[in-house]
Amino acid sequence: MNRQSEIKCSYFLVLLISLLFLLPCANSVTGAEIPTAWDVASRKAELPTIEDLTAGKVKKGDVIDKTNVDLVKQYLSAGVLEAVNQGMKMIMGSQMPPDSGIPETSIEATERNKGKAVMDENGTVYYEKIGTPWPGGIPFPEPKSGLEVMANKKFGSGVDDYFIFSSIIFVNQQGKSYKKVMAELQYLFCSTRTELPPFGTYPGYEDIMYKRTSILVSPLEVKGFGQYSVRYYDDSKNYDTGFAYFPAYKRTLRISATTWQDNVAGSDLTYGDGNGFQEPYSVWSFNLLGTQYILMAEPKAPFPLADDNGICKGVILDVGEKYPRIGWAITPIHVVEAIPKVSHIYGKRILYIVSAPYFNPDIQVVIADNYDRQMKLWKVYLSFNGDYNEREHYYMQYGCLMNDLQTGHMTQYWSKMHLNKGLKPGDISLKELTAKGR
Repeated sequence: MNRQSEIKCSYFLVLLISLLFLLPCANSVTGAEIPTAWDVASRKAELPTIEDLTAGKVKKGDVIDKTNVDLVKQYLSAGVLEAVNQGMKMIMGSQMPPDSGIPETSIEATERNKGKAVMDENGTVYYEKIGTPWPGGIPFPEPKSGLEVMANKKFGSGVDDYFIFSSIIFVNQQGKSYKKVMAELQYLFCSTRTELPPFGTYPGYEDIMYKRTSILVSPLEVKGFGQYSVRYYDDSKNYDTGFAYFPAYKRTLRISATTWQDNVAGSDLTYGDGNGFQEPYSVWSFNLLGTQYILMAEPKAPFPLADDNGICKGVILDVGEKYPRIGWAITPIHVVEAIPKVSHIYGKRILYIVSAPYFNPDIQVVIADNYDRQMKLWKVYLSFNGDYNEREHYYMQYGCLMNDLQTGHMTQYWSKMHLNKGLKPGDISLKELTAKGR
């Protein structure tokens, strides 16, 4: 080899070595290596960060507002994007490890019953054959349809009962809170029980999914007003049974079938907006639009979020008292379009539902974009979680916003949830409702 060839060879080796140091190492995430949201949701790949997805343009701790929202626009729902444009600010946070938000007993039930779920055309889930109630756990860990995603929400809850003391706060267009309503709610799941005995189904209540009471405790003019309702296991055969109690007249009235569309104490929330979506499935059709990476509120805020009086002092709020400034995390989300089969105040709802590895007991719909009858974006529902007990989840701080994007009005819902207290069927009844309302 002549001298000139040696020089060229040495130059090539130096260049090659330099490139080896400059090129990404085998363990780094590049655009081509970023897994699909479905692969992460089905546990075939690890969850990328917002830094991975934006090629380093956005990092944990960065604040997103209307001046730089284009950096993360593709990971926002239409409603969240509009809320940011109206003044909401988002801190880039992080997701918890898979399964860390689910009670161990629910995880075990999911594994034990995997592949044994059967579902009828109305979305009612059974164990191995039609007619045998589902014993608990997530029925479809890798859902292939909108109805399977919604079945996971209804039949895969890791909660057997809960008591909620809540504050409903009204905020005007200028961001000023001007009214507060306090309420108590109780839920008892008679089916899909995995936390407390009796497990599976409560004997004698095989046809009931859950029983529920809600009662207003302040201010004085609404104190004592409440509702008692029963959601049946198969709501296509038996529509909800319910009664309302009016303390001023000491009377109870049977609730009509459209009560879920009524607002809660004059707020932006309807009774059907609870937990993002809690109307009977039989009057809706569901279409799975896909599984996507979406920014949702961190599943566990790193600071106290809610107390007996509402949102905790110290939480930074933007646009007056409207938007809490908290962390948001990339999560694989199933996006489901819900279309009503009956006359409804909503033309459609786009539901953002957490995939199974990142489930949280009872709170699976983390964002809901609600459209009016003219199919214009109307309200966005946002769910937040504060501190909670690890695994068992005997206590949780929870909040949600229902933001009317057309008028600028907002309703905030802040609560302390006490989970798995050991409620009995007799604790939730019309008799108990009227006793509390008097």
